[in-house]
Amino acid sequence: MELWNEIVTEKSYNLLLELKKTSKFVLIGGWANWLYSQTAKSKDIDIYINFSDFFKLQNFFVSKGISINLNRKLNKYEVKTEEVDIDIYTPDHCNLIISCKDVFNKKMFKEMNGFGVVLPEVLLILKLNAEIQRHETIKGFKDRIDILSLLQKVKFDKNLLFKLSKEYGVDLGLIRQIIKESSKEYSYFFQDSENIRELKKFKLSLLKEMQPLF
Repeated sequence: MELWNEIVTEKSYNLLLELKKTSKFVLIGGWANWLYSQTAKSKDIDIYINFSDFFKLQNFFVSKGISINLNRKLNKYEVKTEEVDIDIYTPDHCNLIISCKDVFNKKMFKEMNGFGVVLPEVLLILKLNAEIQRHETIKGFKDRIDILSLLQKVKFDKNLLFKLSKEYGVDLGLIRQIIKESSKEYSYFFQDSENIRELKKFKLSLLKEMQPLF
């Protein structure tokens, strides 16, 4: 089950494949989550990139007649196409709680299916912080789908996750809140979401797995 229009997500993924041929980068956001969970696809693209590869990426967009613009207020680069938006974070321009510079310097990424992608513990921290900021929006709803599907599919390094939560000031108690309070979000990845008894059992299993972190 998909949240976004499948034509748009297909265009987004095809563009992502094109970008991969032009430069090296590290995926964050919805497409990173999809690589780990294979659940809801993304309509937008979010990446960390270093300086040398940034210019390769810029040349690619220039060849397509598309400009990369610096959003000074949000401290990030942006590319806007007709249907797909791309947020680009560099070591000097990044407004996210875990910076691009930290991810590259501390090697908090790995290769997966031919893509560079942040470690799942980093992705979860980024998603939790994003959910706080846009809780009442459709993107906040998507954040919760992503968080819950990650919890289902990924075996986290709990020591690393705890360390990151302390270093970057993210309350992992939010995980418990999301597990308990979410409802419709489960329908995008949990087959028995309409069965109240099965959904309750599933929620309890997630809570039990993550309990040591609360």
